Amino acid sequence: MTADLIRQKIQQQKELPTLTPDIHRILTACQDNDINQTELADILGESPTIAARILGLANSAFFGQRGGVHALPHAISVLGFVTVRSISAGLVLAGTLDTRNCPTFRPDHYWLSAALSATLAQRIAPLVAADLRPPSDTAYLAGLLHNIGLLALVHLHPVEMDQAFTAYANNPLRTLGEHIHDVLGTDHYQAGVWLGSKWHFPNALLLVMEHHYDPSYRGDHWPAVLLQGLCAHWANCIIGGQTCFEAGPEAIGALGLSEPAIEKAWQGMFDHLDRIRAISGAFVAH
Repeated sequence: MTADLIRQKIQQQKELPTLTPDIHRILTACQDNDINQTELADILGESPTIAARILGLANSAFFGQRGGVHALPHAISVLGFVTVRSISAGLVLAGTLDTRNCPTFRPDHYWLSAALSATLAQRIAPLVAADLRPPSDTAYLAGLLHNIGLLALVHLHPVEMDQAFTAYANNPLRTLGEHIHDVLGTDHYQAGVWLGSKWHFPNALLLVMEHHYDPSYRGDHWPAVLLQGLCAHWANCIIGGQTCFEAGPEAIGALGLSEPAIEKAWQGMFDHLDRIRAISGAFVAH
């Protein structure tokens, strides 16, 4: 199958679920910087699945409430406004994609990497040089969704993606994207752009999806792209058990970041890893 055919398949309504008016309403609310806590709770409450996930997460032991959260406004206070908005957006989007038919796809690993990337990006964004700094809430959402093209390909091509994951496990010296390209003629970065275009994602998010793996990218919205690339790399290092900070000097310098400050934020992830696992678990249970 050619890359053009995959693009058409991703963008055709019959092959991939479109976003319903209810989902659009939730996404609009999650991206509305003027919405207040009560309004957001009312809109999220229209989706029993999302409301249950948010309440369940707020009541987890990692957030210290131990079953004492019974209403969405309280849950938003516990989890944080930006976190709830981004998690809700991620839940409604991921809920349209079925990844159960690909045996080697690991949703727990995927969402832990996404949640770690999002948390790192949110914490590091304020440290970026002021004239380059992406908004922290945008950085969190980009972290959650930067690899959503992988979900789209698993949804549409579970057999071929199973082959790609198996090949990557046997030969990790080549990137996962290269293995995917071998079987599909495209990769998950491009698939993310096609999916995001179909779903009318903002251009900055599309560019993050397409270029975050490339530290030399300097096109539109390059600070957001570069930041997410760093955070995705560091997230995977943490998941892999690496405890010593590994800087990317060129990217850190381009963003005006201080290496000691970044290392402090990176090390802080280990103190919050259980909480981040709880957030990622909300997606796995979806």
